[in-house]
Amino acid sequence: MKEPLVSVILCNYNHARYLRQCLAGLLGQTHKNIQIAITDDGSTDGSQDLIREYAAKDPRVEPNFFPKNRGVADALCDCVSRARGKYLYGVSADDFVINMDFFKRGVQILEADARPAGYYGITGIYVAEKEQLTGGMGSAEVEGYNTPLQLCEGFLKFRVAVTSLSCLWRRDMYMAGGGNEMPELMRTLQSVVDNYLSHNLAWRHGMYYEKTPIACQRVFEAKSNFSSRQTIWNLAAWFAEMERRLRQVGLNYPEMEKDWERWRALMLMDSLKKSGVV
Repeated sequence: MKEPLVSVILCNYNHARYLRQCLAGLLGQTHKNIQIAITDDGSTDGSQDLIREYAAKDPRVEPNFFPKNRGVADALCDCVSRARGKYLYGVSADDFVINMDFFKRGVQILEADARPAGYYGITGIYVAEKEQLTGGMGSAEVEGYNTPLQLCEGFLKFRVAVTSLSCLWRRDMYMAGGGNEMPELMRTLQSVVDNYLSHNLAWRHGMYYEKTPIACQRVFEAKSNFSSRQTIWNLAAWFAEMERRLRQVGLNYPEMEKDWERWRALMLMDSLKKSGVV
């Protein structure tokens, strides 16, 4: 029986220096039936030649090139629109997968259990300037299947973090849970869109968690990443919109309002620290 197709959505803009590492982690997966839908957003650093090199060698690399830079929202929407697989994985060109059995294990779990929206593990935090792994994120209440209510309460109590870089999704649930609204979500949520989508799907269907390293997110001490360049007012507005949308899922438990209040305060404090205000 043929393996289910896993579609990778991969956006790139001037990340030629990191692309080989990113593509190596994807093309080296032990699950071989993959589609890499890569959109280059008008790069000027040689990225397009490198992508063409990979596409010429491996038909699983399916590129699209924007003639000029249009922004991450357009690039992401283009990738998502081209994905054909039963399962979906999203990665940025400066991040990379380290677990070569990630897709194989995720597909195995999701084929055996129809409940969860996806499978996930741990994302390492890799500081670019130091070329050093400094920590990790990605947690759940238990290993194995976590119910929507477990993930909701755990998230608001800061015990649960579903990190999108280490998630393999069912594409039908991903699209129904926000993928079909990507242009609107990018407009209203911007840098917190991945955080929202991951937990919206988790709160609706549950997730399967294994405490194992999956991928690494490259971060920059120079605060060149998108979220660190935003004003506290932008971040506050996006977190408020994220809360509004997550509340619509309709989950409830006795201490929920108190937990929302604490979540709101701690997220804003974290944003203040990232913005350099405190």
